[in-house]
Amino acid sequence: MGATLGENLQREWDQEPQAPDLWEALKLIDEDRASGISKLTELSATGSALAMMYMGEILSREEGESSSDVAERWLLRSAEAGSIEGRFQLATHYERVRAGQRAIEEHKKLAEVGYAPAMYLLGSIFYSGTLVDRDIHKAVKFFEQAKNAGHLPAMGYLSWIYRSESFGWKSKLRAHWNCLVKIPAVIWFVARHPHSDRMRGFSLPWSPG
Repeated sequence: MGATLGENLQREWDQEPQAPDLWEALKLIDEDRASGISKLTELSATGSALAMMYMGEILSREEGESSSDVAERWLLRSAEAGSIEGRFQLATHYERVRAGQRAIEEHKKLAEVGYAPAMYLLGSIFYSGTLVDRDIHKAVKFFEQAKNAGHLPAMGYLSWIYRSESFGWKSKLRAHWNCLVKIPAVIWFVARHPHSDRMRGFSLPWSPG
């Protein structure tokens, strides 16, 4: 299979013992949704954390409380089975349903194991203040962690914060430096690896193909 995946999702696919069957199930969803979901359910029942994650991610985008509840259960099972992708989708699901504290708890678990996109989204949550009380200093802390882990949008967010908030002239200089440093890296990743975890926000780089 060819692939345009983030580094972690690619790793999980490489370690997935039922990867061919999972890929066939995902392709089948476009042609016959019911059959595709049935196949994903079978794979999930055999312990495939990735199949559980895709089930939850698909259902989380559907309307209705029942779909949301089932999606949460699948994503939680995926996370408990050890999938970083499953926990990340669980955290972003909590963001979609505006369960801010739960989203923060799940993202923090990922940040503790060094997953930069989770650090970035923690910064976004605290800076926006739409799910929890706004806390610029916490936002900066998590953006700095993400930046230090190589996350490029975090550098851009930090530049914006240092320019627009009251952090002093040294921070404004740091903001301009962040902008200069990130430009060539962003150009390279957009051209060569746009789905890299170093570029990732919410989106799910869907699957091998």
